[in-house]
Amino acid sequence: MRFLITMNMPSSSGNLVHQMHVTHPAESLEAFIEELSSRDFVIVEEYYKRETGYENRGPIAISYSHIGKIKMLNGA
Repeated sequence: MRFLITMNMPSSSGNLVHQMHVTHPAESLEAFIEELSSRDFVIVEEYYKRETGYENRGPIAISYSHIGKIKMLNGA
C-alpha cells in the first residue's frame, strides 16, 4: 500500500514539514501501524513526487518515534 508520512523533523532542504510518499506490503493502515510500533525501524520504498509522476528512490528505514501522522493513499 502507499502511504503519506509526515515526519517530526525538518526535510533535508530545510522545510519544516517533512512528508514522505512510501509503499509497504501492509494491507491496511492498522497493519502498517502495528508493524511500525513493533520495532525500532521499518523498511519502506520511498518515492519522490515529480511533475511527471513518482520517482522510486529505493528502500529507506524509518523510525516510528519520528512520525507525526500517516495517511493511506489510493492510486499512484
